[in-house]
Amino acid sequence: MVDVHLVRSRLLPLLAAVAALLAAAPAHGAEIGLNINGGAGPAAKDPQNWDDLKTLNARWARHFVVWNGQTATDGGYDEIVAAEEQRGVKTLFVVTGLAGTRAEPRAYSAFVGDLAARYKGQVDAYEVWNEADESLFWPGGPDAAAYVALLKPSYAAIKQSDPAAKVLFAPTTGNNYRFVSEAYAAGAKGHFDAMAVHTDTACLDRAPSYFYREPDGRLGQYTFLAYREVHKVMQANGDGDKSIWMTEFGWSATENRCAHADKPAGVSEALQAQYLTQALNCVERDPFVEVAMWFNNRDLSRDGSMLSSYGLRRADNTKRPAFDAFGTWRAGAGGANAPCGDFDGPTVKVHAPTPGFVLAPGSNLTMRASSDAGDLNRIWFRIEGPGAGPLFRDGPISLPGDGALREREWGGARDLANGQHKLIVWATDDKDNPGPEIVIPFARGEAYQGGDGDGDGAVGFVKFPRLKLMGRGLKRTFAGGSLPGITSGAVRVEWQLKRGGRWKRYHGKTVLARRPFRVTQRLRRPGSWRVRAVYLGRPGIPRTASCWTVFHTRSAKTKLSCPRGAVKPS
Repeated sequence: MVDVHLVRSRLLPLLAAVAALLAAAPAHGAEIGLNINGGAGPAAKDPQNWDDLKTLNARWARHFVVWNGQTATDGGYDEIVAAEEQRGVKTLFVVTGLAGTRAEPRAYSAFVGDLAARYKGQVDAYEVWNEADESLFWPGGPDAAAYVALLKPSYAAIKQSDPAAKVLFAPTTGNNYRFVSEAYAAGAKGHFDAMAVHTDTACLDRAPSYFYREPDGRLGQYTFLAYREVHKVMQANGDGDKSIWMTEFGWSATENRCAHADKPAGVSEALQAQYLTQALNCVERDPFVEVAMWFNNRDLSRDGSMLSSYGLRRADNTKRPAFDAFGTWRAGAGGANAPCGDFDGPTVKVHAPTPGFVLAPGSNLTMRASSDAGDLNRIWFRIEGPGAGPLFRDGPISLPGDGALREREWGGARDLANGQHKLIVWATDDKDNPGPEIVIPFARGEAYQGGDGDGDGAVGFVKFPRLKLMGRGLKRTFAGGSLPGITSGAVRVEWQLKRGGRWKRYHGKTVLARRPFRVTQRLRRPGSWRVRAVYLGRPGIPRTASCWTVFHTRSAKTKLSCPRGAVKPS
């Protein structure tokens, strides 16, 4: 027989130790690495570089291999590869021509194939060219089809030499999802293992959580978070299971102005460190980001330029705050709590029209909506239904205004066709994030047709909801709801007394049609009375009367009388 108490006494300490180990382990996320400045020259061979990789617990090191038409490597990177392999650091080579070097698929693919053969089992990944979507590296300007013509034989050559090596699509400047989409159209699928992006371009000076949107609503190419747009393109092309490698991310600490726009070219060193940890928090939340590499480990110049101010170390070898931020984050602490992009748009409330309203031919559509969001930008609407397509060919339409309440009387509704429609309303914030949509079903039909002659009332635009007569004796109250779909005009409550076999009007009061009403009346004398509501009409909607509610002052009982053309209460 098993001694349960003994088993439990031995198992509990073990479980506690396992729990403590799991709690101490960092959350799963991207493998973090560094760009090592200096190519194959003395800077890249400086022992300080390898010590820093070890100290910072970096998993990857990225190096530029310059191709200028040669067909074989000279082994200039042997020491680099050996030093990183000795320290358990994975190596990535980006093999690229520099400005003015044209990509020649046959010669280039032979070179990368030779490189992969020389470092088989030692170099873990290769990027086929660098930033092929910009003229700085791709002479003559980006050409997705020409790049794919380089990618295909290069992928095959690397895989033939070292099947285990990862082959990366050329990293794009910013998050150039348009270029990626064009490359897929040119046949890139199946010729790379992972997608690469660079988020350290275009004088990036905003936090990783900041973003703007393009006119089509997508995240801007030069915002950090737009790597998610790149992945959407991959998903759309059946490559959603492939990962993104952010082979360069970073913020320059330069104090200079941007050469391309009237803005700073960098941030303070304190913000550089802060943005580093925030960016790492972001990529850790997205399981499709496999690797993220800071650009770069050390400045090569003291000129203070943008390119010379990304380093974790300054050119004099002193550490920037970002150095310690990198190491602290890799140790499992120092994470930032800043949001990784606020994509939640404002909520909106629609005040008019109400669900189920009926729009008359020739009538404008009056709309009122509001949002209490502090970052409200616009309130939008579109309509789905017969005849609506051409009216919204250029996209949704906004309700004008600057405050929380926006209103519009839309004349385009006159061109809608008869039938059932949906009015869809939503709001966007100052970053064009859309909030949840509110759907208001409505109908658009022919003009009021009157009754069918059988005393059952008529089909028309005006409905009289919740009509009710209350009270006893000579004091009576007649109440009803607002008329659905009616945003203007008046309702008249009419009281008639039967005398000598004929009905004669004695009392009347006019109220607004767009609001619920409650009319209390002191009747002139006892007898048989009837009361009804009459919508007094407006252009496109004729005068319409409800059925009569008939009663006697000596009783609380009522009955409906619906002459031809009268509308029963709904």
